[in-house]
Amino acid sequence: MENFISPNYGPEKLESPTYEDLVDVFEDRMLYWYFLPAKHLFETQHCQIASVALLVSYFEMIEIYLSGKDSKVGSKAFFVNGFSKVFRFQNNNQELSRFVAKEIYDQVRCGFAHEAMFRDRVYFSFDHSQPLVITWPKRNDDLDYSQVESITINPSLFYESIQSHFEGYVVSLRDGSDKAIKQAFQTIVKLKWALDEEDRAIGMTEEEFCTT
Repeated sequence: MENFISPNYGPEKLESPTYEDLVDVFEDRMLYWYFLPAKHLFETQHCQIASVALLVSYFEMIEIYLSGKDSKVGSKAFFVNGFSKVFRFQNNNQELSRFVAKEIYDQVRCGFAHEAMFRDRVYFSFDHSQPLVITWPKRNDDLDYSQVESITINPSLFYESIQSHFEGYVVSLRDGSDKAIKQAFQTIVKLKWALDEEDRAIGMTEEEFCTT
């Protein structure tokens, strides 16, 4: 029975894979099953919000691969760490970036994941020149950084920022000179891709599968 493991590779690519094979499959999956659909969505009328809903999963995923650890018991922490590597706020203020990341986790990621819709502080606009615009309430004419007032997302620039980060990550993987990045990737591939396990049987013949 014909099947595929990514848009451009068949199962033979992972039968006795080299490190380069693993990177090829990872990149192929992300480019065509993740970024391409996200691009089509934000270019299609009324589908821009669905594009953001898809893209917001990137931050937890990339932190898993960068850290070489599973996020089972720390989804929010992984999201925050991953987000903070893609976006920076106010002169690379790490503390502020992480605070914004936590708000986006609650307002955007959890909104879509649990309620199929973003929450009340989130807005969307193609008019601003930045992928994310964060506003803060004023207290006695001073900005209060203890609470986010609004989060405005430009879907196309949000996409471009995430894609740019991914491209840089793949360059690092292929270069291989950063041993920590390479090792973390290999650790997660071994943990998540089940390459050492026996093939799973569907439990029926090809004819049964195609006619059932």
